Amino acid sequence: MLERLSVKNFAIIEDINISFKSGLTVLTGETGAGKSLIIDSISLLLGDRANSEMIRNGEEKAIISGVFSFKNKRINALLDSLDIDYENNEITIERIVSLNKSIIKINNKIVSLGELKEIAKYLADIHAQFDMVKLLNKENYLEIVDGFKYDLVNEYKSNYLLQLKRLKEKENEYLSLKKKIDDIKEKRDIYEYQLKELSSLDLKEDEENEIDNEIDLLKNFDKIFDLLSETKQIIEKDSLSDLYQIKENIKELSKYQNEYLSLSEEVSDHYYELEAIFDDIKKKIRHLDYDPKRLDELEERKFALKSIKKKYGKDIKELISYQDELKSLLQSDEDLDISLSEKRKELLSLYEETYQSAENLSSLRKEISKNIEKELMNNLSDLSLKSNFHIEVTSHPKDENLSLSIFNENGIDEIEFFIETNIGEGLKPLSKIVSGGEMSRIMLALKALFIKSQKISTVIFDEVDTGISGEIATKVALKIKEISLYTQVIIITHLPQVASLSNNHIKISKEIISSRTYTTIKELNLEEKIYEIALMISDGKVTNKQLEYAKEMVINNK
Repeated sequence: MLERLSVKNFAIIEDINISFKSGLTVLTGETGAGKSLIIDSISLLLGDRANSEMIRNGEEKAIISGVFSFKNKRINALLDSLDIDYENNEITIERIVSLNKSIIKINNKIVSLGELKEIAKYLADIHAQFDMVKLLNKENYLEIVDGFKYDLVNEYKSNYLLQLKRLKEKENEYLSLKKKIDDIKEKRDIYEYQLKELSSLDLKEDEENEIDNEIDLLKNFDKIFDLLSETKQIIEKDSLSDLYQIKENIKELSKYQNEYLSLSEEVSDHYYELEAIFDDIKKKIRHLDYDPKRLDELEERKFALKSIKKKYGKDIKELISYQDELKSLLQSDEDLDISLSEKRKELLSLYEETYQSAENLSSLRKEISKNIEKELMNNLSDLSLKSNFHIEVTSHPKDENLSLSIFNENGIDEIEFFIETNIGEGLKPLSKIVSGGEMSRIMLALKALFIKSQKISTVIFDEVDTGISGEIATKVALKIKEISLYTQVIIITHLPQVASLSNNHIKISKEIISSRTYTTIKELNLEEKIYEIALMISDGKVTNKQLEYAKEMVINNK
């Protein structure tokens, strides 16, 4: 519940502090005194967007702070996930609105607007007059029904959305394969020609390097031959014999001095390495051959490879891969059709699973709707609105062509609210037949159910009783009082019936001091409360008779 509220430099509010209590708290006062500003400031603490126009004229920033206590494990989990420290299930929410930016803090830790909203929806609910517009638009009905079992619906919806994601991925695979097969059938002649052309070249991945090396050899044959010949002549002289003698001398030295042992081994290793190299050079010059015809063949092959790379815009490695791909593509039409058929079976299986998941969500909504219908008619009866109420949950049927258009992020359902306010006239769409007074009572009845089901600790009503009078006003007042028995209720009201039932009564006033308007608050005692109710009954001048009537209302409602 909302324990305390502090508001500074917010419109005509300079600096006020309000301590709220459990039960029913009413806010009364003349029009323009600042009652709605109190609600607006609480709305900011619950995630409404802020703007600099809210700042009191001449000030640099507005500061709104509220202390909330709670008994909801979902709030504990959210606070833990955001690493926000708290004690005794109590948090302080602060909004600082300046000319340039808005800062949000929970227990002095900065959070985003989205994070605040996620927590705030479990802290309190604000019901304003414009909320009744939701009942005039059937697009809101699904959200209203889901809200009654939000966590359970969300669990079902999460499972459904996971299935839908898999289904969409499988559909993409199927459509991609189908397009590929259609493309193959359309371009089979082209693909067959390309495969034949690439296959005829007998491409090899490292062939280009080998060709370049051999071309370099043939183009530089004379220079290579001369260098190898000169090297061979040097080898055939006594150079290797001299090295052999050096090796043998060091080996002999090692017999007399150990320090020559490692040197002897090292010289010996190098000698045999050089011997092998010299033999290799002799072999190379023996096998060296110049073939002009071979050079022409290599040049032609190099040109052919260059041309095919340019034609396809791929290197040799990519061309070999593309050739393999063409072989795979050009499998028989029967094989392709079998592959497509298997993909469709997989798609159908996932389609069925997704639809079943959506049906599970639909069944849950129908169960929730039945509970709403039963309890709502009881609430409407309490509000002198004898009626029949029905929630129709309509699910899209499966599509024989496996179209995914029947699925959306909320499932396969559409919801319509039907009501019969004149018994015997039959059920008709809610948005088309109810009056303003009836709509406000229906919304109040729904809100009473919602608050109870979600265990919201605070509910705020902003003049929801406008336009209601007489016996209906008394019924509305009693329903609001009933709500306050299991949750904290804060309400702006112009009805003496509601005010007389309050546990706490706060008077909002405004005064002008030195050409500035100021909002003031006062928690009324019993005598002041009776006078305020008498003032609400009167036309501006309180009589003794009105005071007596107001006193009787308060005493009878204790």
